[in-house]
This record gives sequence, structure tokens and C-alpha cells, in this order.
Amino acid sequence: MDFGGGLQLQLDSDGQDANQLESWAVQQDGSLRHGPTNIVIGEGGLRDGVGEIEVDQTNLLGRGAGGVVCRAVHTPTGMPLAVKVVRVEDKAKRDQLINEIHTLFRITKSHFLIELYDAYVHKESGCVHVALEYMDYGSLADVKRRVTEVPENLLALILMQILEGLKILHLNNVVHRDVKLGNILVNSRGSVKVTDFGISKNLGDSFTVCDTFVGTATHMSPERVNGKDYSFAADIWSLGLCVYELASGVYPYGSVASFPALFDNLINRPEPRLKEGRFSRELCRFVEVQLCKEPEERWSAIELQASDFILFNLPKVSEAALIRWLDRHRFQPLKKMSRFICLAACASTGPQHKHSNDFSARLAAIMASEDDTRC
Repeated sequence: MDFGGGLQLQLDSDGQDANQLESWAVQQDGSLRHGPTNIVIGEGGLRDGVGEIEVDQTNLLGRGAGGVVCRAVHTPTGMPLAVKVVRVEDKAKRDQLINEIHTLFRITKSHFLIELYDAYVHKESGCVHVALEYMDYGSLADVKRRVTEVPENLLALILMQILEGLKILHLNNVVHRDVKLGNILVNSRGSVKVTDFGISKNLGDSFTVCDTFVGTATHMSPERVNGKDYSFAADIWSLGLCVYELASGVYPYGSVASFPALFDNLINRPEPRLKEGRFSRELCRFVEVQLCKEPEERWSAIELQASDFILFNLPKVSEAALIRWLDRHRFQPLKKMSRFICLAACASTGPQHKHSNDFSARLAAIMASEDDTRC
């Protein structure tokens, strides 16, 4: 397909892609419109784009969700960006790209989800560039590599923000399907955001389960590994594994050498548990209600926000304390040219237990307090 000015977009022509082919249309101005999502990608960018972006393709930040991510700068303002570069002739990558953009467009802008600034076709390469928010302290996977354990009060602040992001996804009927430390980003303001929605699944208004096998196997829930239908509770299991890793410093199933070994751990062995005495009773319970083999027994994101662990620790900590802690472990912001993987891409909730209050307003107030000096 010709975008004008020599821009080309190649779509697959195999039988499996017939529906996808019919869903794309070239506009008179040469832009590409995706029928089911009404997304238009052209040289001029999406909707009201942010303007000129300078991409340094020699500074590769990472790979994921179907593309590579490069460091970039919004030329008019000097604002740093992360730009995902995707060759759209590959069907799988193209599908991930559209899913990513559509998810970010559907969901109201949130402090707890990575922001999409623009997407456009690069005139010379024909690749689609997706300009996203840059998180200059990298991912929680980077944090885990540098520290043994995250203190419980800081862990509560980190998790409250993650839960807010997951809650927004779930209330919009989106299952993330790849919740892991590498897909949760941190910046030098102490903000924590969920990212990489390339394989997320929109359940729509009338569906409650998925039946596809995508995502990082080591963080999949038992029902997914077992080939069963799954829903929002699958994200909660994955988050529980992340909590276990951040608290203890280790992956609960050790070094899994094969999928059969992982299957045996998830299906035939007891769920991972933190040990009381080493960890607080509240944290142990917090992990327990996420790592339940039966999906219906797991707490929802809203319920977890109202857990004793969160409510006990959240008033004791601030983003400033989180930043100081990260700095002590030699995390460096963008101005020092760190090379962290800053990959940013873009349900009714589960069963309600004893807690159901929404603490979004309270958390937003805490996050908005720039000069909070609590520690």
C-alpha cells in the first residue's frame, strides 16, 4: 500500500489474514485506517500529534511487544520519549501494534498507565513509530537486579500504583496477560506505571473469559498453563508472583528449566507462600490472596487496594522516600544517560470479598503531593 511520498505498508495476503486485509483502508491523503478500531496512522501522526520527534536509532533501549524501542526527544520542547519502531509488514507485530494503540486510546489517560503521545509512519523507512512516555528509572526488573529485597512500606507504595493501573484496565474489560516486573516502569518522580499492552485482550461488554495462550510463561496463572479459560484473575496471579519476587528477592519456583517443570510446579505443588516472622502477617496474607490456584478465590485489584497490607503501610511512605531509596542503590535518571529498558506500549473486577472501597481519590491526592516529606 502506498502512503504517498514513497511510503509503503505491506500487508500479508495469506488466507489467515483475509479479515485483517479487509479491515484496512487507504485514505485519500495516503494514511492508513484500521476499520474495527478506527485508528488512522499516517505521516502526520495520530489525531493531534505532538509534532516533530527526533529518534536516536543508535540508542536502543529494549525490545518487546513486536518492536524495538529507541530513545527519542520531542524537538520543540526537549521532552524525552521512548519510541517503539515496528515494521508493519509482519502480521503478528502489526496486530500487536494495533492492539497496543487501541488499548491506550480506549482507556482514559491515567497517572498509572504509560501515556501514548503519537504514532506515525516514518517517511524514509515506512516503519510505524509509536511515541510513548519515557520512564527514566527503568523497570521493576531493573530494581530487582540491584536490590535483594524491597522494604515493605516502599513495596506498598509501589503496589498501590500498580493496582490502580490494573484496576483501570480491568474496569475497561482489558486483561493485560503479561504482568511481570519488566512491564512495570518507574521514574525519577517516584511514579510507577503499567506498560506493554501489545498482547492485552479486550473482553468487550459481553465476554468474561479468554482462551488464548500468550504472555510470559513463568508468570502465567495455573488455569492458563493448564489450557483453561481465564479472565482478570490471571493478572492477579501474575502480580502475586511479582510481589513475592520483590519482597523476597527470588522467583518462587526457582530456576525453571522447562515448561513441563513449570507445569508441575503450578498444577501439582502448593502455591508459593511468604514465611511469617521474616515478613509481616499483612504481607503474607496479601500474597496468599493473590496466589490461589482457584481464580475465583483471588482478590480483585480493588480489594487488594483495601487490604490491611496497603492500608497499614501507605500512610507511612511517600514518593520522595521511594526516590531516595532508589538513588541509594545507584539508579540514575535520564540526564545521566542511563540505558534501562524503558519499554512502554500500550475488567469488571473479580469476586468481592470483605473490602470493596475505592481508594483512588486518596491515592491520587498522595501522588499529587510534590512536597510530601514523609519517610
